[in-house]
Amino acid sequence: MNTIGIKAGEEKALIYRLRSLLTERSRPVAFIVGSGISAGAVDGVRAIVASMRTMIGDPGEIALFDGRVTGPSDAEKYQQAADFALEFRDQDWLNLVIRQAVLGACPDLTPEERNRLARADEKELEAFERTSPKWRLNPATEGLGRLLQLLPRERRGPVITTNFDPLLEIAVRRAGARASWQQIDLDGKLSRGEDEDAVDIAHVHGYWRQGDTLHTVHQLQKPRPQLHGSLRGSLSGHAVVVVGYSGWDDAFSRSLRELVREQDMQRTDLIWCSYDPLTDESFSSGLLAELLGAPRRSFYHGIDANRLFPGLVDSYVAAVECPHGWRRIDRPLLDDLGTRTPGAAEAVAFFDGAQPDWPEALDPRIPRLSLVGELTEAVSRCLDGAGGSGGAGGDGRIVAAVGPMGEGKSMALRQATVDLARTRDDVTVLWRERGTSVDPEAVLAIPQRAGQHILLVSDDGAHVIDDLKRLMPLAKAQGRTDIHVLLAAQEWEWRNRRPWQDLGGFLADTVKVHGLLEQDGEDIVTAWRDCGALRELAKTPERERARKLVDLSQATFGRQESSLVGAMLALRYGPLLGEHVEELLRRIERHPMLREAFLMISVLHAAFHDKDRRIRPLSLRILAQALEMKQTDIEMRVEDTLRKEAGLSDHGENLWVRHVSIAEAALRISRAQRPDELVPLIRKVVGAAVRLSPAMSTPDPDLYSAAYLSARLGIAEESVAAAETAVAVAPARLSYRTSLVAALRIAKRLQEAGEAAERAAKEMPSMTDPESKFGFLLEWATVAGQDHRPESNALLIGAALALPLEEHQRVYALVNMGVPLRNLHEQSADPVYLEALRGVVGLLQARQASRQQKAYLRRHAAYLTQCGAIPLAGEDDAWDALQAALDKLRPNAHPTLVPHLKSAGASVRPPKGAPDLSM
Repeated sequence: MNTIGIKAGEEKALIYRLRSLLTERSRPVAFIVGSGISAGAVDGVRAIVASMRTMIGDPGEIALFDGRVTGPSDAEKYQQAADFALEFRDQDWLNLVIRQAVLGACPDLTPEERNRLARADEKELEAFERTSPKWRLNPATEGLGRLLQLLPRERRGPVITTNFDPLLEIAVRRAGARASWQQIDLDGKLSRGEDEDAVDIAHVHGYWRQGDTLHTVHQLQKPRPQLHGSLRGSLSGHAVVVVGYSGWDDAFSRSLRELVREQDMQRTDLIWCSYDPLTDESFSSGLLAELLGAPRRSFYHGIDANRLFPGLVDSYVAAVECPHGWRRIDRPLLDDLGTRTPGAAEAVAFFDGAQPDWPEALDPRIPRLSLVGELTEAVSRCLDGAGGSGGAGGDGRIVAAVGPMGEGKSMALRQATVDLARTRDDVTVLWRERGTSVDPEAVLAIPQRAGQHILLVSDDGAHVIDDLKRLMPLAKAQGRTDIHVLLAAQEWEWRNRRPWQDLGGFLADTVKVHGLLEQDGEDIVTAWRDCGALRELAKTPERERARKLVDLSQATFGRQESSLVGAMLALRYGPLLGEHVEELLRRIERHPMLREAFLMISVLHAAFHDKDRRIRPLSLRILAQALEMKQTDIEMRVEDTLRKEAGLSDHGENLWVRHVSIAEAALRISRAQRPDELVPLIRKVVGAAVRLSPAMSTPDPDLYSAAYLSARLGIAEESVAAAETAVAVAPARLSYRTSLVAALRIAKRLQEAGEAAERAAKEMPSMTDPESKFGFLLEWATVAGQDHRPESNALLIGAALALPLEEHQRVYALVNMGVPLRNLHEQSADPVYLEALRGVVGLLQARQASRQQKAYLRRHAAYLTQCGAIPLAGEDDAWDALQAALDKLRPNAHPTLVPHLKSAGASVRPPKGAPDLSM
């Protein structure tokens, strides 16, 4: 009698189910595989027993062997043979037997080569494993390796095997992926590899070239508590597929059985695949008998792994046609995701600024802003060849939603993606997962089908411009008019990347985020009311609530920070925002690392400036360095938790608090409650950035932002600490010395600032960035000026003017030179200084200057008018007048300046041949 009701040999049902798990569901899939997956490549237990008998050699010992190895099944004979080997030989001999058997998967080896390799050291075996082309893969192993390479990391659970051989690792590498393996020969914890893109493979009975291999009943049944505990964590929430594994009564099988039987597990499904037919007798005893009554388990039989995995790969590829790191968004997936409506707490968390995910995008309680319709219409016009700058039949195939952070772009992008996936049968929608590049080869490898389109959707759209710059011309050259793109991007990043230049005619439409419309406000306030999230806004009459939200949002739109999130926080929390943030900090401070990370992110967010292309928020790599953690651990243990608990927002590698008001409130609370908390955290961040920065060149923007953080901190103590840290970590970088001088000056610690400048001047020959000398001299000059030493102020600016300069630097120095010249003339009435000021004003009037510089110029000119003087018109006369004033000051220069003035040179006139950029 057939117990489970599946016909023998019917693998189609299993393939369809596995394909559905891998393409239409959101849970990861783990595989447990045994010797059946290596059948045909590596000797089975019967052949290994025969090999052991041959290797014994001695007739008398063989007779004893035959008398011991009498079990009714091949598996029992194998364990009896292993017991014999350990009694009459030792573990090393048994390991040698296994190496011989594994090397049987290289049929081109001669017997001599095979014997030599079996006795080689681990290093040589590793090299042979990784580089030799002689390994023979059967269809099952090759197919599973290919499948694991295709699966995105969020769908790929661990692979656990009782096999000793490396064929699965070899199959993964041959498929183009990386394999991260571990062997557990006694007891130990299953762990994920450091490389998050690698395939994790755990050998729970040992590995052929390292440690001992387990074979006997005593070895296999010995309790393994660490393995048992980690198995629960590794497979919780997974669909677990067991293939080619007979389920010996060992410690691993017992752990697996208990895992599946636990009623409180988080949706762990077990799919058991048997090669042999499953009948009532199959479930009468042993592991299958105990699994039969377990929840969420199913059985398939007649499953040949050599057919299953190649067939599954073909089915998966046909269904997905999706590059690695992308996710296909289609109706079955959306239907599955839509069954898990977030609770009220998740909806309120979104209104508090948490980043949206697919459950929120599908949640009917979350309103759809007008931006959603604008995006779907723009994309539809693009798909139909009737919209954007490309025009009908043109090249315009990219639509971008661009606006400030926190204006609803990410949610609108997901909601528009949902609508397009559900309403357009002619579109395959592929969503770019965080950290994935747009690989032109992978995209163009997707087959082109008549009347069908491919829509690539990406948040953080500014980060993929370079990829699209490569993809779109190639697509055009190949006639791939079916490839379209939908992006959402932060305005400042989009502006800095200049996509209109790089993407040219491929940019069909840029949908500008415009802030809330009247209906948007009504929908949002209604959603707040329905979710019980009005909070302070409940005190406002109902008819005025939406108008209040729209007005506040429109009044603040276009500034650096989000008007939408800012308005939501301001109206719902009002004066109680501090209490909200205080509760947030209490919630995460159970884990000090989370609080540290949140405050570090807050510091950089509060110091962000979107007008400076060099400034960034805190990056993932700096946070990892500051917390002395691996970046992958930061993502799993810190970033993901803060995203849920504290509304953390991430864009590419950049980490943000959801709104600057939250960041600033968190910093205020920290300073008030724990005055000694922030300075050490700032030191950690700055130190991390400096350590990651190159010694001899300009650091990347994220490193620059943190390394030079002191210039953007408003608290003197914190600013000085940041600058001191940079100098302590990299004392040979002059620009860090300059930052320290500036921080001390702004803190009104002028004596210390001057001393710091003098120390740097003495060590100038050892500095690694001599190009920073101009900025250093100007900062030192400013310190001298504020310390009421106009002579030193002027001489230091003169030393800066004597350097090879770009025109904007020369203008900056001349503007600054006017200040000490005025002071010197006011103090002495010496006409040489007035003449020099006439020269400075004359030189500046003939040059381009910023608005702030022009304001200083007007003050200098006003002083000339007050003195009845006019600017010098001639360039040569102007430089001569300035030179005369400096020459008069030089003999009486302060002793600390003399060595530096000598090395700087005497003439401030631009060298002959320097470009004349005057107007």
